Amino acid sequence: MRRLRLGAITAFTLSAAAAAAPAGAAEITRVATRGEPGNPFELHLSAWWDRSQEQAQITRERTGGGEGDEIRYSRTVNSIFARAAVALAEDLEVHFEMPYVLADDRSWRFGVHGGSPTGGVPGVVSSIEANPIDPNGRPCPDTNGDGVPGPCGGVGLFPVAPSTTVYHGGKTGDLKAGLAWGIFSDKKDSTKPFWLVGLDVTIPTAALYDPALDRGTDWSSPYDVQGKPGPFGEKVWKWDLHTILSKRIGAIDPYVKAHATFMTRSSSTYSNCDHAAQLATLGVPQMNSQAPAACQAGGADSQAQLPWIAGLTFGMEFVPYESTADQQKVSIDLRLWGDYTSAARFYNELTDASGKLNWTDEYLTLGGFFGLYLRASKYFSIDATASLSTKTDHFITGETLGRNRTWPALDPSGSGITADPSQMNPNFDWRYDAPGRRFKLSEVALFQLQFGATLQF
Repeated sequence: MRRLRLGAITAFTLSAAAAAAPAGAAEITRVATRGEPGNPFELHLSAWWDRSQEQAQITRERTGGGEGDEIRYSRTVNSIFARAAVALAEDLEVHFEMPYVLADDRSWRFGVHGGSPTGGVPGVVSSIEANPIDPNGRPCPDTNGDGVPGPCGGVGLFPVAPSTTVYHGGKTGDLKAGLAWGIFSDKKDSTKPFWLVGLDVTIPTAALYDPALDRGTDWSSPYDVQGKPGPFGEKVWKWDLHTILSKRIGAIDPYVKAHATFMTRSSSTYSNCDHAAQLATLGVPQMNSQAPAACQAGGADSQAQLPWIAGLTFGMEFVPYESTADQQKVSIDLRLWGDYTSAARFYNELTDASGKLNWTDEYLTLGGFFGLYLRASKYFSIDATASLSTKTDHFITGETLGRNRTWPALDPSGSGITADPSQMNPNFDWRYDAPGRRFKLSEVALFQLQFGATLQF
């Protein structure tokens, strides 16, 4: 019995020592390396399937006060990614990543209290279908002869009932290239954490999505027919700087990540001004009448205003099994993260419906993440991850009327626009942007699922 106890104590001590021995850092810090003994070259080839879903409510301010439930919005994206990472030196890699978007479907339907004049709640008509003004703030003609303006041209702001879907995809996305460098390694020096810094650059290689192109007379998208998906490219450069600290302590590996993403326009970045002359003179105008002159005057409001993003991630990786000799490992990854996104005039949840870049207020995205990583050998590993997150409520329309960011005096003629085109914001639309008519995104639920595999040579 005594020998059995000593054997158990010895086995426990050896296993604890093995767990405390230096080991690789968390999977989030994985980097290709070379130059170590027996490792003159290293290449990682990865592929994974990614599915993301967004569900949200879009409400609208009422001119009499309060907000109404207008739209239930959903978006589902299915993509396949391929990634290659090549070691340049010890803990230094260059990598390339390319997605193929199988489908990017964006749908909307009336909210609980919305509906067409013949549907929904009796006596309740959606403000989208009963819109009474044009982009200049002028009342629509009384087409029904009942003394009530609108809707302009007999159609609403955009088609909704019973539901509408705009299809994108079937094309490659933006190429991403980057560098990652492990400055310190706790595997080599147990007194230090693993410290990774990196830069990823997203190159705008995907075909541009022009949201106003080839719209119908009811302002319907040309991509609302299944089997005829449209492009989805934003044509902006993205620069993501990130750093991660990870320190293995026995069977657990806590880590923290910080990142900041900045965007810059390319020569092909879309602007609402690209079609200003045409959209302002349609039978049912889609831009204010001074937009062409205001766009020609130039300035920041004649271009997209891109957001910037900054965020923090706190996580813990648990390693219930690891064999250094066989280079096998099972790890479980749990993390919490948050991102801040600045205000912008860019693509958002209302772009497919409205046919324009809209003003989006700043917001936070907060989420949780679960990952399971199985390394079968030095050469092969598989992983599965899932995340759930939400966005804080924020307006997704709300341009300012004038370029001085105030509400200047209106034209005495009562047109509802400024007298001086050079001071007019060409993006401003009384239907979407005036206080009392703005749209807000709320009750957002984002779910993402990934399955992937990596070959390591």
